[in-house]
Amino acid sequence: MNRSRDYDALRRQSLPWVRQAGRIAVERFGKAVTSRKADDSPVTDADHAVQAALLRSIASRYPRDAVVTEETQADPGKHAAVASARRCWVIDPIDGTRNYARAVPFYCLSVALMEDGVPVVGIIYNPTTGETFSAAAGAGAWLGRTRLPAGDPPPRMETVIATPSGQRNALPSAVHGWFNRYKLRNTGSTALHLAYLAGGGFDAVLLTECHIWDIAAGWLIARETGVVARSLDGRELFPMDLASEAGREISFLAAHPTLLDRLWADLQQA
Repeated sequence: MNRSRDYDALRRQSLPWVRQAGRIAVERFGKAVTSRKADDSPVTDADHAVQAALLRSIASRYPRDAVVTEETQADPGKHAAVASARRCWVIDPIDGTRNYARAVPFYCLSVALMEDGVPVVGIIYNPTTGETFSAAAGAGAWLGRTRLPAGDPPPRMETVIATPSGQRNALPSAVHGWFNRYKLRNTGSTALHLAYLAGGGFDAVLLTECHIWDIAAGWLIARETGVVARSLDGRELFPMDLASEAGREISFLAAHPTLLDRLWADLQQA
């Protein structure tokens, strides 16, 4: 059995229903009602509506699969239990909710399929631009119908690094030095940071205090273009036991190998 071919078939089959769910976000953009979750982070009625559409698609197509989502599931009994299922869909219905709630058009849908604790299919859909980044393990990464090149490109004259906001905890001290040497960016969407890393818009991405639904799809898409990720706490990112670890925070640096070594040395020296 050719696993990469099977994963790529799943990728192609999943693109339409992910894009269809994205239309809900477009229709409610600028009109969404925002509330606060227990951790005081924002959530909109569009987050719930998009998630519900994605979950209906998964339940009808893959009833034996489990799901892990950022937002509360209205009917978790429609899906297999995470602890017993080999496959699990990991969903962030709107990554960049703070942007979305303020009608700032930097957000996306992030959908990944994990098998035995490792992402094997990833889709990031940007409804604002219509861009769809996707990947299948061993079969490459794509922007729309264009396959993204894989390799270790030489450093550019200007290195652009996507960084977190650092609102909850201080950023690593090396980042302050990067301000004087590189161009730093933050779009407000972790998944888009990884997608644009894969697509060449960013050269590196530093991620802190993320969760699996933020990074599962983007990690795979970036990895299929030759990007390497190193965890800041020394733990391997995958495989992950979703039954016990889905809620843990994840922090890592990602770039193509040559640049990653340089930036990692900065972090270690700091």
